[in-house]
Amino acid sequence: MNLKNKKLIFKNKKLNNSNEALIIVVKYGVFGVLWIMLSDNIIEIFLDNLDAYKNLQTYKGWAFVFLTMILFYYLINNRDNRILNFSKNEIKTNEELNLYEEKLKHMAFYDSLTNLPNRAMFINEAKNLIDNNLGKSKFAMAYLDIDNFKYINDTLGHHVGNEFLIHISNALLDEVNDSDVVARLGGDEFAILLNNVDSEESLMQNLNKIKENISVTWDSHDHQFFITISIGAAIFPDQGSDITTLLKNSDIAMYVAKNEGKNKVMLYKESFEENTRNHINMVNKLQKGLENNEFTINCQNQYEISTGKIVGMEILVRWVHPLEGIIYPEEFIYLAEETGQIYILEQQIINLALAQKMKLEEEGFNNIKLSINISSKTLISDLQFSNLEKIFSSFDVDYSNIVIEITETAVLSNLELAVERLNILKSKGVKIALDDFGTGYSSITYLKNLPIDIIKLDRSYINSIPNDAVNTAIVKNVLNLAKDLNFIVIAEGIETNEQLNYLRNINCQIGQGYYFGMPLSTEDSLSIIRMI
Repeated sequence: MNLKNKKLIFKNKKLNNSNEALIIVVKYGVFGVLWIMLSDNIIEIFLDNLDAYKNLQTYKGWAFVFLTMILFYYLINNRDNRILNFSKNEIKTNEELNLYEEKLKHMAFYDSLTNLPNRAMFINEAKNLIDNNLGKSKFAMAYLDIDNFKYINDTLGHHVGNEFLIHISNALLDEVNDSDVVARLGGDEFAILLNNVDSEESLMQNLNKIKENISVTWDSHDHQFFITISIGAAIFPDQGSDITTLLKNSDIAMYVAKNEGKNKVMLYKESFEENTRNHINMVNKLQKGLENNEFTINCQNQYEISTGKIVGMEILVRWVHPLEGIIYPEEFIYLAEETGQIYILEQQIINLALAQKMKLEEEGFNNIKLSINISSKTLISDLQFSNLEKIFSSFDVDYSNIVIEITETAVLSNLELAVERLNILKSKGVKIALDDFGTGYSSITYLKNLPIDIIKLDRSYINSIPNDAVNTAIVKNVLNLAKDLNFIVIAEGIETNEQLNYLRNINCQIGQGYYFGMPLSTEDSLSIIRMI
């Protein structure tokens, strides 16, 4: 409670005491006057004898003393009780005010979910370290971000996401020293102040240890999530001598860790800033490209290996930039997925692809299958999957000759939801292809559980045919397994006649790759189909 409030209470208390004394005096005066007037009148009425009147006046005086003693006791006791109650209430009010002030302070400096220090508290702690350091020792600021945290919120809801954030908070606290500070900056972003850093090497060892100990499987609500985190760090004063620079540089380093494939630890370097500027420029350029409809599709035809007949085509996105020309997917798809721009891009491409399917059917090429890639984000997002269904409903085409290609990463976070969504697509007649088969660790599990129709063998296996005996044997055995499970196999990345002949000899059904030709525009692809 501040001094002004205390003075006001003291002043009010003095006024209350003065008022209480005045009230007691007035009550006593009224009682005395009434006693004299009433008692004298009553005596005069009933007594004519003067001696008896004098004697009774004496008794009346003693009665007055006795009654006034009782009256004073009542008035003073009642006043004391009120003062005592006021004091108790004042004490209670002071305690409540103190508790309220403590609660406000906690809300201002601590995260309500995890009870960790928040951004404001973290910055204050960092400033204190800088102000009190005076060149004595180095400390580090580490910026942490949970990889793919959005999958948990999208699939299981924010209440499970909150449970996960609390789990991460406790895990981080277990990994640091008592002198270190762990804070939640917001969302799925955390930060650590690590005191007494001896060298860059020891810091990196410490941070990698934290990353590895936290990167474990988290079980919740009958689901399992493999946790990975990206960490960026900056050392005071080497990579920043003030709080603003340390925050900026550790954030930049974390961002680079994300771009390097996630689940990494990066220490800030000056060269990172140029990469960040390039990244921001690319994001802005990508947005303009989406707004100006600069994205189009190419088609890579798929051939029946035994006959050489075109049986399908895969839709490939191309960015036709007005100044830079053609920009290929590997330069922007990862960025679109990271920023969420993938949703609009994917919707544009799917609309173009289904329009191409309509052209195929109008020209009588109904049996040509058309393959479209969808991202993992779309598959597990309620809103984006709903948008995908709306697009499908707006085109009157034969969906039994539409193939949706997914990768293992699309189902990694939530197999159950992925199966549910894929079955919805299959109910429309759509075929499902598992792309890049063989690049993950759980491919056989996916073959057993996913409602797929087609396996696309990754080009890394095809490139090694026939020189690499192990990969060649894998291709042959995958074909045998696919035949037993009634899957169609498409070999990607065929570039030589030798590869084609081997695939033909082991009865691979379909192939695509540069051996048959480069991806073409939709019109050029249609021209080739017309000729054949």
